[in-house]
Amino acid sequence: MITFKYSLIAKIIYRYANIPITLFLALYMISSFIFMLHTWYYFFPFLLNLIIIIVLNRYYFRTYKLFPFRIDINNQKMVCRDFLNKSKQIEIIINDIDEIDGGVLSGTPSKPIFIHDERNDIVVGISPNLKESNKLITIILSNIRKTLYDQVLNQMKEFNDLNSIKTIKKAR
Repeated sequence: MITFKYSLIAKIIYRYANIPITLFLALYMISSFIFMLHTWYYFFPFLLNLIIIIVLNRYYFRTYKLFPFRIDINNQKMVCRDFLNKSKQIEIIINDIDEIDGGVLSGTPSKPIFIHDERNDIVVGISPNLKESNKLITIILSNIRKTLYDQVLNQMKEFNDLNSIKTIKKAR
């Protein structure tokens, strides 16, 4: 089995960066609330901080739930470990994958790729910040069912065609 992991810095950022940011924004939100009692227009910074805290923590809770920090893979199965819950371990048989979406496959290389296992109804995310993520995606794509491989390949071709059309229109 080949093991893929995040770098230490990426692991720290993906796991714990929301804590100091949330505390910092909460202090601003509390001060905005106190000033809002005296002047009404401090409601807007209060609301903005509240919205940022909610969106940020929703993103991190989704990351905790979907993104393993260690992936072991061979030609038959993929074992995902080291979620925020250390005891959680997911095993995906590569033939059971029915959907691969996002990231490089959908024309946005900075976004994560999501893999869906139809038998267990599991979704796993793979971030492009994973060390050698392209190698992992190559292993997955080389071992999935031919129909899904053709579907993903056609989807990538469509996005490349759309991007080339946009580039031509911008050049004119």
